[in-house]
Formats: sequence, structure tokens, C-alpha cells
Amino acid sequence: MVGRVSRLATLLLVVAGFTPLRGFAADDKPEPPSVAVQRMEVMKSRIERIRVSSAAADIPERMRLVPLFRYDDETRGYVDGTVWRLGETGRPLALVTAELHPRYLNGGPVVVYDLLSLTNKRFTLRSEDLPGWAPNGSAIAMEPLPDAPVPATNPSTRLAQLKEQARRFTGTQEVTELDKQFVHLRLLPREIDRYTPTDAPNADGAIFLLVNGRNPALVLVIETDGKAWQWGVGRLTLPSDLELLLDDHSVWKQPRNPSYGWTSPYCATNRPAVFP
Repeated sequence: MVGRVSRLATLLLVVAGFTPLRGFAADDKPEPPSVAVQRMEVMKSRIERIRVSSAAADIPERMRLVPLFRYDDETRGYVDGTVWRLGETGRPLALVTAELHPRYLNGGPVVVYDLLSLTNKRFTLRSEDLPGWAPNGSAIAMEPLPDAPVPATNPSTRLAQLKEQARRFTGTQEVTELDKQFVHLRLLPREIDRYTPTDAPNADGAIFLLVNGRNPALVLVIETDGKAWQWGVGRLTLPSDLELLLDDHSVWKQPRNPSYGWTSPYCATNRPAVFP
């Protein structure tokens, strides 16, 4: 009788939408995280290990651990990539990319770093992968942006203005790794970061990317102090000849493999890595 009552109670629970609790068997295992999750953990762990030192009190000791952008580049073999920011507010002090390539230049798996300074303040980035990047200035020189509108007082309208000004820029890339490829870069329609550059009324700023597929080649900075507009550009790729045009006129150009080192405003390196 007791057994029949127990079976009846279980049946009623199932009918009511409840599943009786059971213990986990010894061979029950949680599902492994997806490949995308595992790759993100590899990149995030490398960024998380970076330590920042500086005499300037307003420079944080660590990178911000939320990526601004994630991408891949199947054509060139990069299976995953991320862009990270140094600094919580205002214009980023630096941008760092971490890219995963399983057979880099016909070698083994590596994480590839691009390091771009956006400030003249002195700091040093160190980790087990980075012996000490201490840029001697900003890689981006801000220039006046001609023929720009009066900055709007409404933030949403100002964002539309930022995007409109960014669309005036176009770029090209000739990348040389195992072979050579020339492309017209594509401006991503959305900014990867928006910030307030100063305390002035209506000050605003945003960072846009010009990409090859989805792989960032150029960083485009557009800012206003609430009165006038300015722009700046920097690279996020080493083996590329790059050019930027404003209203179809060339305004910036850099060759591939520029002279760089651990004190350069732009630097690149790679280190062995294990990832799925």
C-alpha cells in the first residue's frame, strides 16, 4: 500500500509539472563551455594579467576587463580577437588588441597583441607576455575637423553628428603576411566606445573602427569640446600599408612594419598560447 501511494504521489507531481529530484550519478558531468567562451577566457585572462604602473594618479593599475569589440578574420586565419581599453572614463589612455591565431605565419598557436597609446601621459604595461611597454607619447595626433556642424546640445543628436563626421573618412590597407592583399576598409556603422573628453558643456567623443572584414585596421577618434570638432587616427595592424582619406583627400599614411619598440606609441608582439 505504501509503495502504491508513493508511486501515485510521483505521478501527481509529474502531471502537475514537477520533476522529482534525483541525485547526480557519478558519470554526470556538466557540459563544457563552448569554444567561443573558452577563447574569450584565454584572451580575457591575458588582459587580466596586465599590470599598469605610472606616476600619474589618474591612470588605473589594470585594464578595463570588458572588451569594446570582438571579431574574427577567417581570411587571415585569426579565429578570435578583442579590443580592450585602458581607463574607465574619458578618452581611452590606450587600446590593446588580443587576437588568437592557430598557425601564425605557418608556426604554432599564438596570441597577437597590438598596443596603441592615446595619451601623452607616461605609463608602463607589464605582464608575462609584455616585458614592459612604456610609450613615449600618443600615437594619435588630434587635428581640427573642417566643415563640421555646430555641436548639438542634445546627446542623441550629437551621436548622430559623430557618426556623420566619421562617415566622411575612408581608408585602404595593403597587408603583407604570407601573401599580399589590398582592400578598401569598411567603417563600422556603430562606435565601439563613446565618452566625454572634457567637462565642457556638450563635449563628446567616440571611437570608430575601419575594418578589413571585421578585423580592425584603423582607429578613428572623433571629438568635440562643445564648440569645435577634431579627429585623430591610429593603427591596429603591423604588416600593413595604411592610408586614411577625409572627403576623398589623403590626410594620413603609414607604411607597413613601422619602426617600433617597447617605448613606441604603437607596438606589436605575439606570444605562444593554447586555445581551442
